Order: sequence, then structure tokens, then C-alpha cells
Amino acid sequence: ARHARSKVSWLDLRGSGLSAIERLCLEEALLRHDPEQRSWAIVGTHEPTSHRYLRSTDVPSHVTASDDPNKTCLIVMGIGGKPKELLNLDLVRRDGVLVIKRFSGGGTVVLDHSSIWTTFIGRTHHFPHVPPYPRDIMNWSANEVFD
Repeated sequence: ARHARSKVSWLDLRGSGLSAIERLCLEEALLRHDPEQRSWAIVGTHEPTSHRYLRSTDVPSHVTASDDPNKTCLIVMGIGGKPKELLNLDLVRRDGVLVIKRFSGGGTVVLDHSSIWTTFIGRTHHFPHVPPYPRDIMNWSANEVFD
């Protein structure tokens, strides 16, 4: 287990004040632009829509907001998720729930301010023995990271 931990940089974002979208932006930046190409384990809780750094002027013009947006939760989908298949779109619209897609795969989750997020950004050269599939990654993290 110590061997696995030595390959992972830890980032604890609890109390950071970052919103869920800001967290996802940070994760993508660490994956795509870390000059040291580190592997990361990131943990934190985040407000669904209350941003610390992003401002409403940062929202692309093609994004439309609900007249009464729900600030208590949001839905995050993996890049391959199909909203028509995974969500009750009538209820999502009625309740004003923000739906976003993250840059990576993964399931669809509903998050609120008390959700604890754990993210692994693993470089294949650090973990060639871990197949890049959800069940294998969960087994690896349970046995080598959180033992």
C-alpha cells in the first residue's frame, strides 16, 4: 500500500469553497496540464452552484438558466452519458437542476453540499497493473490506497 501512495499526490479540497464546477475544472487542468504528469487522489465537499472564482460572465452564451435554478444539488454525468436515457428530463427541468458533463467517464451522480467526492487521476505509467475499468480501479483503491 505504501508503494501505491508514493505514486499519488494527495489534494484535500475540504473547506476550499470551490463549487462543483470549479472542482471539475481543476481536475481537468491537473489531468491535461500538470507539467510533472503526476497521478492524483483528490477528496472534498463542494457547493453545487455557489462559485468561489467563476462568475456569471464566465458562463458560455449557449447555456440557458432556469428561471428558478435549484441551488441545492446538481447532476454530474460522465462524458458518454445520455441524458434522455439516464435522467427524467421533465423532473430535472421542473426542479431547475443543473446538469453538467465531466470530461471523463463515469456514472451519473446527484451531488449536494454534503457529498464527499473522491477522484483518482491515474497515469498509466504509474499503474500499468491496474486495468482502466471502474471495477478494477475500485478494487485497486480499496486494496492499495484505502487499506
